[in-house]
Amino acid sequence: MKKALAILMIFALVASVAFAEVSIGAWGRGIFVPVANSGASGEDSSSGVGVSWGDTQRIGFTIAGNSDNVGFVIDGNVDGQMSGDPNAAAFGAGDNQFIWVKPMDMVTIRMGNIYDDTLRGNAAFGAFNWVRSFASWEGEDVTFSRIGINRDVNGFEVAVQPMDALYAALFLYDLDNLSQNMLKRMQFALGYSIDGIGQIKGQVYMHGGTPDIDGVIEDNQTTVELAFNYTGMENLFVETGFMMNTNKDADADETKKLSVYANYVVDAAKIHFMGIYNLKKSDNQMQFGAGLDYDLGDGVGVAADVRFFDEKWTGGDSRITFFAGVTKGFSNGKIGAGVQVASAADTGYAIPVVLEYWF
Repeated sequence: MKKALAILMIFALVASVAFAEVSIGAWGRGIFVPVANSGASGEDSSSGVGVSWGDTQRIGFTIAGNSDNVGFVIDGNVDGQMSGDPNAAAFGAGDNQFIWVKPMDMVTIRMGNIYDDTLRGNAAFGAFNWVRSFASWEGEDVTFSRIGINRDVNGFEVAVQPMDALYAALFLYDLDNLSQNMLKRMQFALGYSIDGIGQIKGQVYMHGGTPDIDGVIEDNQTTVELAFNYTGMENLFVETGFMMNTNKDADADETKKLSVYANYVVDAAKIHFMGIYNLKKSDNQMQFGAGLDYDLGDGVGVAADVRFFDEKWTGGDSRITFFAGVTKGFSNGKIGAGVQVASAADTGYAIPVVLEYWF
């Protein structure tokens, strides 16, 4: 009997290895700035360690379980240290922690802390990947927001892809108050690809608002986004986007956004351009930037960009930023150093050193 059970366990183990797997991946970035100065009169230079968007390095990992019909994703990190104890790592949650099930090939259902980047429109280049406070905070979701852009840890998504060209998803969050607020905590996105031309995308999402004593949300905002990317020319990618808020009570400025991102690859160079124009009843705002990546071979690359922000965007003086850097890449990461300059009423600078890994 024991031998029979042992044989059955072996068969079960072999079957699970054949049809399912648990994998571990990782991505992280750390930026050391040995010297930085805002340029303000009398300010001493400073130094620090962080990442592009914060003041602690990202040491991240992903554990994922995959089979034909069921799986899970856990993003985690040990970005910093617990206060007062440099030997105790502070574990934290990353972008995604969810369960997924595919009841049929064309349908995926997810539940948990979810980001779905299938249709996301990004303009992440140059200084955005270094120290954003000396450049621009706009680089992700510029032309089309990710699914889950407004969310909490309890999300539910149904995604449908009946053909390669078509993708649609309904995302619900704030599930504890879903009965009162089903149409106030949701996002619906749709994308359709036209062979040889590009992809058209549209979505509507509800967000904002504060629940009253009964859990009902008032003054909720509804945002509409449309985008189109063009891929009909070899080596050229262009995406334009439009966003508008529709509830004047929640946005007295009646904000609308026009955006564009483009890149063009020629030989060893990749050229980037990004522009954003916000239309508001009070003041219109504008920023734009251009960048260049160049591959020198043997894993060595150089990059540079320049960006402009008008005075309405900054709320003060117009601002110009400049970045130049060099990186050495390896099979699972890179190291690099650069210089960043931001000039407005004062001219500041930073000298970042970046370390990055991926597995």
